[in-house]
Amino acid sequence: MNTLIVLQQMIVLFAIMMVGYFCYKKSWLDKNAYGKLSKIVVNVMNPMLIINGVINKDAGNDYGKIIQNLILIVVYFVLLICLSFLVVKILKLENSVESLYRLMLVFSNVGFIGIPIISSVYGETSVLYIAFYILGYNFLLYTYGLHLVSLSVQGEQKQTGKDSFKKMFNAGVIACIAAIMIFACRITVPAPVEAFISYMGEPAVPLSMVLIGASMAQQEMKKLFTDLKMYLFLIIRLLIIPMAAALIIRNFAVDAEIAGVFILMLAMPVGSIVVLLAADQGADETCCTKGSILSTLFSVITIPIVSLLLF
Repeated sequence: MNTLIVLQQMIVLFAIMMVGYFCYKKSWLDKNAYGKLSKIVVNVMNPMLIINGVINKDAGNDYGKIIQNLILIVVYFVLLICLSFLVVKILKLENSVESLYRLMLVFSNVGFIGIPIISSVYGETSVLYIAFYILGYNFLLYTYGLHLVSLSVQGEQKQTGKDSFKKMFNAGVIACIAAIMIFACRITVPAPVEAFISYMGEPAVPLSMVLIGASMAQQEMKKLFTDLKMYLFLIIRLLIIPMAAALIIRNFAVDAEIAGVFILMLAMPVGSIVVLLAADQGADETCCTKGSILSTLFSVITIPIVSLLLF
């Protein structure tokens, strides 16, 4: 794997975050604007990005690899969801942040970092396999992820069935359903509609990172870099889990490219969207901000280390 490509991508991410940091410190972006922009990204731009990811994507004739990819996507999310319960117990976290750590373990940055890194290793054709991860990711994000954030806000207080349904039936889930229909039915999208969706979806990536930088500007730097449990969490998330998976998957008859995508997806840093989701729902996004910023910085080193185990 080309370590230089990874380094360049991390520098881009960090530079965009610094723009947000600078804007907040200059008061060009305040707390009120941060909250409103977070809602726009979560409820408008990110759903458009989901749909844009499947428009005009062709599965080709290699259905065997597609099926293997789909199986590993199920394994990916089931594995991380199950491990999230174990990890929070190992770290002996406070109840108030347990669900947020589980959120960070399950939802990594499969899009903004995953696409350029994996496509650089396996070529542009690998983007289709990543699109399925992103689709599953976003469907779970707006259902299970939203549930985890709600637990953080309300503790273990149970919601009524009506409230749960309202939260699950949101823009993100609607976008996922639309994306599945477009891909499965091979629906041709008119050029103006495709352009509109693309224009609305693509800003989600840089704006998300700008808002992460703004969130970083609101934190005390000492607290950001002195959280021991966060460091232990990131060692497990960025190194132990993907490296163990890489060693285990060697024992199965899985296509090398499909296995490589699976392993690298497990090595991705915490997704920036989880910070915005926490902010949008009124949760304490400080914990998620730490995880997103630190994991993004550390992944410059950890992703190349994990890539040594690819086959």
